[in-house]
Amino acid sequence: MTYTMLIDYCTRMNQPRLGLIFFGRFIREGQRADARFFTPILKGLCYENRISEAVAMVLHKMPKLRCAPDVISYSTVIDGLCKQGVVSKAFSLFERMLSKGIAPDVVTYSSLINGLCQEGETQKAETLLSYMISRGVEPDVVTYNTLVDGLCKNGLLDKAVELLQSMVSKGHDPNVVTYTTFIDALCKEGKAEKAEEVLCNMISRGKDPNIFTYNTLIDGLCKMNKLEKAKELLNEMVSKGILSDTVTYNIIVDALCKRGEPDRAEKLLYDMLDQGATPNVITYTSVINGYSRLGCWKESIRVFKDMIDRGFLPNEITYGSMMDSLCKQGHSKEAEKLLDLMVRGGIKAGVVSYRFLLLGFVNDVNIDDVMNILDRIHLNHLAPDLLTYTSLLKAYAKKSKVDEAMCVLNKMKREGVKPDLAASAPVLELLLKMGRDDDARDLMEQTSGKTND
Repeated sequence: MTYTMLIDYCTRMNQPRLGLIFFGRFIREGQRADARFFTPILKGLCYENRISEAVAMVLHKMPKLRCAPDVISYSTVIDGLCKQGVVSKAFSLFERMLSKGIAPDVVTYSSLINGLCQEGETQKAETLLSYMISRGVEPDVVTYNTLVDGLCKNGLLDKAVELLQSMVSKGHDPNVVTYTTFIDALCKEGKAEKAEEVLCNMISRGKDPNIFTYNTLIDGLCKMNKLEKAKELLNEMVSKGILSDTVTYNIIVDALCKRGEPDRAEKLLYDMLDQGATPNVITYTSVINGYSRLGCWKESIRVFKDMIDRGFLPNEITYGSMMDSLCKQGHSKEAEKLLDLMVRGGIKAGVVSYRFLLLGFVNDVNIDDVMNILDRIHLNHLAPDLLTYTSLLKAYAKKSKVDEAMCVLNKMKREGVKPDLAASAPVLELLLKMGRDDDARDLMEQTSGKTND
């Protein structure tokens, strides 16, 4: 096997560093190489995000080794620079390429157009497309798709349609990527019916939608609360032999739960298993969260246990949903045990998880336990945020537990967290109703940061 083959193989196997070792050995042996030999090396450097080294190789190393970079050498590095978001440097290299008399090809232009679109410079991308055509370089479907995607993502759907018409008039046939891009853009603008028309048009032109096309449209329909239509599309996929994946089901499961139908979502979860699709932690968490929102903590626990029995490990969001459900049902001590179980399982509890527990403790336990949880947060190198304190203060004020609220405010003061008006207003109102004007005045001073002389 030649060095060229070895280096190319290493690059294709995502082992560019090994390829660079072979390259070093090749150079030490004093062998000469042409530009094709350097292509996998340049790709490897770009893959490793060593873009400056790739640029140096094209501008200095290759000429030093008496090897003139060709269009592929320049295009490879230009593409790497654009993907790194340094489009200005890509254009500098492009200018250098032109000054050397090397004609850019469709790959070069497509990379630059993509780079400009990623920066939101769609007008410059359109100008470059026109320049490209004027230089006799014909755009291909990848070039058009890149610009169509850029225009759609920047909210320029009308221009994207114009470009599509131009593309077709020049004999370029839109592919599944083109259509999927338009479907995605229409769905994001809330035009699911138009997106369905594009799907029908796509099929009528002999282009088969893939899983990404269907998922995109199903997601758009779900976000517009058109779940029955989304289910129809799911069935259509199955009838066409397109295996729906976990993403497909997760979209619909989440939408059903948000609509307050976790029972239907749970049924769909088990339909997944029957269809050969594998649910994941996101699927289960959506169902658990759906039941939790409705206060159905027994159902949440049942799904949670089934999740673990089937070998799926819960994440912090899963545990958080369970804790929220338990606390709202007055089982905050059980929620605390769940938090301990989560931590023992190697999952670090965040502020949000502790917030669920704290709000549960407002209902069930005394202020000392609340203070202990706040201390525990600090011991875990976290800091309760203003939202956590505000939620506690509002909860205590709602229950007319003014002394407990004052304890929380004193804790905030010791920790250097200044309450804003939104946090202190419910407590201020309660203090004034109880005739504790001095305490109310002190709280106002703490909130405003002013003190009386």
